[in-house]
Amino acid sequence: MTDQLLLDWKRNNAAASLAVFLLCITFAFTNPFLPLYIQQIDGMSGPDAAMWAGIATGLQGVGAFMSGPFWGIAGDRWGRKPMLVRACLGGATGLLLLGFATTTWQIVAIRFFIGIMAGAPAAAMALIAAGTPGAALPKALGRLQASILGGSALGPVIAIVLVAMWGYRPTFILAGFLMFSGAAVVMFMIREPKDALAPVHTTEKRGMGSVLRSPVAWAALGLVLCLSFAGPMIQPILAPYVVTILPPGTNPTVAVGMLFFGISAASAIAAMNAGRLITRTGIQRLLLISTLGVAVFLFPMGIVKTVVALALLVVVMSIFQGFLQTSAVALLPTLVSAAALSSMFGLYQSVQSLSSAIGPAIGGIVAAHIGFTAVFPLAAIALLVLGLPMFWNFKRVARKAAAADPAADQLASA
Repeated sequence: MTDQLLLDWKRNNAAASLAVFLLCITFAFTNPFLPLYIQQIDGMSGPDAAMWAGIATGLQGVGAFMSGPFWGIAGDRWGRKPMLVRACLGGATGLLLLGFATTTWQIVAIRFFIGIMAGAPAAAMALIAAGTPGAALPKALGRLQASILGGSALGPVIAIVLVAMWGYRPTFILAGFLMFSGAAVVMFMIREPKDALAPVHTTEKRGMGSVLRSPVAWAALGLVLCLSFAGPMIQPILAPYVVTILPPGTNPTVAVGMLFFGISAASAIAAMNAGRLITRTGIQRLLLISTLGVAVFLFPMGIVKTVVALALLVVVMSIFQGFLQTSAVALLPTLVSAAALSSMFGLYQSVQSLSSAIGPAIGGIVAAHIGFTAVFPLAAIALLVLGLPMFWNFKRVARKAAAADPAADQLASA
């Protein structure tokens, strides 16, 4: 590898991580406080606001699900850098509009628009996967995941101060303006590689068609879908649930912001260290351990009586969630050629968005009709009942693919 290539992929990794960090930190100004914002606008009860926040978040996932394959094809054809710029600009526009919303229906429509324009993490993952040597790829993707989660951790903490000073609406508008900085980082700092550096098991298969014809790719995407929705399922109910167990007179904005900070910070730390664990244990083993860890700590969340106990459970669960997300991301580049990386991550965006649509919608509806406490055990049971069979199915398909193609043996042993 030449010194110039070495410089390029390290600079691109740092710039992509910074851009995604800026995008996530500003988007996190709004996400945890969406139910409270809806309550302020329309005067809804906590459970009803949680339901509508879940619907809005779910429709954002539907938009991203619909657009993911299209943006993936566009990335393979025209480059990953333009897709990253487009996602940053679209998200910034959506946040500005969110700050001017006056009804719940407007919030729902704007979140759907944000979903359509989404895809910065997927574009950044494809960019990094295409330009990073294979030995460094798990750590590079772990750092990117840490940037995503770290931004999500710091955003609510900063928003606490801004909301206390100005209120929700000016804070959301400021977030939209700040998100434009992510697009500037991409435009001026990233030099997209012309040749892929990451080793792949084939170089002939290209584009979306090769991904859609791959049974092991479908098995991996199905696995990611079943492992990804438990966390989003509890997302829309956490803020109003915290309010119900807070001592009287406590500021809910501070409590919610600090809880979401703990969630994202724990996941970010886990993601930063996931590459090292993947090297030692393998991707599939870490996936299984992480799945069990998430489920175990989800179960008791609905029976705790204090915010401190809830926070401890949520933070530990988030550590396993960080391992889970990074392991899933690190698995995907091993399944396709370099020419199909954007298509693969575009489908990954769709799968993640579908789980983000299903999870919050179910969580919000269950909270509105059964109660907050029922959401946590249901999420854990669904994760185990759906995720474990899909995990064993992926192992079976990967072994079959390895037997048919000796060059793909890494799939069965990863």
